[in-house]
Amino acid sequence: MTGVLVVDDHPIVLAGLAALIESDGGLELVAAVRSAADALAVTARPDIALLDLRLPDGDGITLGAQLKRRWPGLRAVLFTMHADDQSVIRSLGSGLDGYLLKDSDPDDVLAAIHSAARGTLVLGRGTQAAVIAAAAAAPPPAALAALDSRDLEILELLAQGLPTGQVAARLFLAPKTIRNRVSDMLAKLGVATREEAIALGRAGGLGRAKA
Repeated sequence: MTGVLVVDDHPIVLAGLAALIESDGGLELVAAVRSAADALAVTARPDIALLDLRLPDGDGITLGAQLKRRWPGLRAVLFTMHADDQSVIRSLGSGLDGYLLKDSDPDDVLAAIHSAARGTLVLGRGTQAAVIAAAAAAPPPAALAALDSRDLEILELLAQGLPTGQVAARLFLAPKTIRNRVSDMLAKLGVATREEAIALGRAGGLGRAKA
């Protein structure tokens, strides 16, 4: 049974998502709350967090990253009406695991939840273009070919959603070394931000859960 936490400040949307999840025999509703503070107060560990982008006390991207740090292995997916490229790229660069639009069909939402639980990066209709745009200058795998083996190790861990400190610990390097390597990596990839580099890595197959 896959446990799902839903966070949305619109009562009708929240109730509808809760009912949809409870209608699926493979899913269990852990909690349905309306704010980031309420989400952080949940004590039962979910497997999936379905998060609105805009919350009264924060945003779903920041909240998703916080929940993933609190519960390693949690999959966090944005569920929003906003499909701007910047939000999509920022969410993936922050280690979130999917981006769905609120006009998605109910069956597609359920399928996306199950896919995310299996470790698949889920991108709803209308969001793939942002990832493609981030990779347009040097589409993978050509872009990733510019990276050496250590770069790829670092990008793999970043694409999994790990922060700099945890990447450094995994690779037995200093955090400053990781930051310097990431700066060099941006130049090799021809991108300006860490988020764009992670989007390129994910488009090239990095950061996916291993079977």
